[in-house]
Amino acid sequence: MKVPVLPSELLVEMMIIEADYQGAREVLTNLRNRRANALYKLWRHYKNPSIIAASLPTTVKKETVEAAVLKMAPPQDFELLELFELSQV
Repeated sequence: MKVPVLPSELLVEMMIIEADYQGAREVLTNLRNRRANALYKLWRHYKNPSIIAASLPTTVKKETVEAAVLKMAPPQDFELLELFELSQV
């Protein structure tokens, strides 16, 4: 199979778009981690995902808080009963 020669102006355009895309993915990953970390910190203070979610924009659900806690909590936190119960869901 012969590989076609693609037009250089389209290749350059695609490379720029791909670089922008990969940069945006990195930014999104960092924001997701920051969001999860902040939700975990809130959980450490209030221990009630429903109350935390109710106090935030509607895009943050109780399940969002629970998932953040499970993602960010260090192993010793799993000794806490509330967190242990979350992990059983």
